[in-house]
Amino acid sequence: MINLKKIEMTYDDHGTKINALKLKELQVKDGEKVAFIGSSGCGKTTLFNLISGMLTPTKGNVIVEDIDITTLTESERDLFRANHIGYIFQDFNLFPDFTVLQNVVLPMSFSKRYSKNEMEKEALSMLKRVGLENKKDQKVKTLSGGEKQRVAIARSIVNKPNVILADEPTGNLDYKNGAKIMDLILQIAKEEKATLLVITHNNSQLELFDRSINIEDLNEAIK
Repeated sequence: MINLKKIEMTYDDHGTKINALKLKELQVKDGEKVAFIGSSGCGKTTLFNLISGMLTPTKGNVIVEDIDITTLTESERDLFRANHIGYIFQDFNLFPDFTVLQNVVLPMSFSKRYSKNEMEKEALSMLKRVGLENKKDQKVKTLSGGEKQRVAIARSIVNKPNVILADEPTGNLDYKNGAKIMDLILQIAKEEKATLLVITHNNSQLELFDRSINIEDLNEAIK
């Protein structure tokens, strides 16, 4: 269960208060697949960064897996994210001069679950799952956009997270590759029984989810 209560996220911009996000409550059930929509700047990415613990709210509580992550220290949030959250970014967020395998192994070193041999074994298993085991020693910068996103997916699920966050995962891909990537994300979330939250601007994808939420509507509800 993901539960956000009375959330406010504000920034100070040279003395001016900027409201990045404000919502009364948001609940997502375990295993649910939810699409998030809304215009640019309405707070979608801020919401995902709060759920992942990359940001902490100015006010309110963020409860994920029965843990109020707003009460954790930064290092505790980092460990929580490594063990519970898989984050897929629109711009891939990979290390271009690392190999495919090195990129997938990296988050495993933060989770403190695996030995070195176990990390490589699990990473290779994930690469096989996304169809890239034959490119494990190739540097990421030489891959196509679709291949980079597959590496990003493998990296996000290698620690077997309970929650997968995907921030416009098809935004930098053409229609054909975008459709394949979205199908892969949905398939993996189903197989892993993970809760899946996806930010998308593609309305044709909304029917693939249990429900869709417009962040602007959530903000409007408490104005």
